[in-house]
Amino acid sequence: MKLRLRRFYGLGVFLLAGIIVSIKVAHHHVLASTAPAKSVTTTQPLTQLATNGGLPGVLDAGTNALTAAQIQQQNKRAANIMNEQAMKPKISSDGTKVYTLTAEPIVWNLYLKKNVKAWGYNGQISGPLMRFKVGDHVRIILKNHLQVPTSLHLQGIPIAPMEGNISDITGVSQKSVAPGQSRVYQFTVTPDMVGTHAYFSGTDMDNQIDYGLHGAFIVDPSKGKEYPDANVDALFDIGAFKVDASPTENAFALNGKPYPNAPQLPVKLGQHVIIRLVNSSAESYHAMHLHGYTFKLVAEDGHHLAKPIAMNVLTLAPEETADFEFIANNPGTWMFHCHILDHTINPDDNVDPMQGLMTNFIVSKTTHSKSMPKSMSMSGSGM
Repeated sequence: MKLRLRRFYGLGVFLLAGIIVSIKVAHHHVLASTAPAKSVTTTQPLTQLATNGGLPGVLDAGTNALTAAQIQQQNKRAANIMNEQAMKPKISSDGTKVYTLTAEPIVWNLYLKKNVKAWGYNGQISGPLMRFKVGDHVRIILKNHLQVPTSLHLQGIPIAPMEGNISDITGVSQKSVAPGQSRVYQFTVTPDMVGTHAYFSGTDMDNQIDYGLHGAFIVDPSKGKEYPDANVDALFDIGAFKVDASPTENAFALNGKPYPNAPQLPVKLGQHVIIRLVNSSAESYHAMHLHGYTFKLVAEDGHHLAKPIAMNVLTLAPEETADFEFIANNPGTWMFHCHILDHTINPDDNVDPMQGLMTNFIVSKTTHSKSMPKSMSMSGSGM
């Protein structure tokens, strides 16, 4: 009952948030001509943080801005994230694992020839997957190759403020990294961090996250796997963009790619499947649904539930994560999509019959050899 109330509450908050955003946008346009821009920091006025000359969202880069080979390579990166291929760290002399994230302007293909001027980490959206183990000493170097300040927020990782920290927002211990500069984020991984987490820009968040500055990281136990019985462990980072000068999010993606470019998940009959979801939309709730199955929610925000909960629609708030599982006992091509249906539309796309925040889980008739785990003996079906 508690979860059902949470889901109804989440959708209620989503509707209320839409009303509030509309009011704020209208209010902004009324005041823009008379009120001076407020400073976010002592040296960087808000007008300079706004991108694309004050227009909302990402600008078109032109239909020929990327070659077919470049688009194919971007789509491959989205599939690599789904398959949880993590970036390899450098190992320092004291054993610290060192990761470098470079925030930089990129041209990114969404669908058809819709190429946009976006921002990414290490040349991609979503940013590269990072994977840690309990006991790891981790150092993340953020390099800012943008023309505006940025910063890095690691959800679920407590990092002590550095000496001399200057707040972007009064009372908040988060100092932005100036253009051309870098910053080190360092911590030791503890057992309470095990699970699926998000990372994203902590500066001018609404704009910078929807420009593409977001990604995911996974924390594993010191030994073994978080889900030792799983045959398939896949990750989907839900992202959003504001295209065609829209003031609100209107293009939605999985691992940076709206369907039909979103990666599809192949599964063999009988396999135990874990799906990790991250909602990296800066503004939008999502209601994710899998055809052909009833799945079980097993973790939220990196914390395992005491008892898995069977469900058909999973609601995610911005920057919330969730893991769910199912046994692939129903062969077929099954749609996985957001049930807020205007999230399954690509602006300006009159070609593709299925679009936006969706993909397919393809369960083949080839039988997996391992026996079904006792904890997943439930056979589910849904629509």
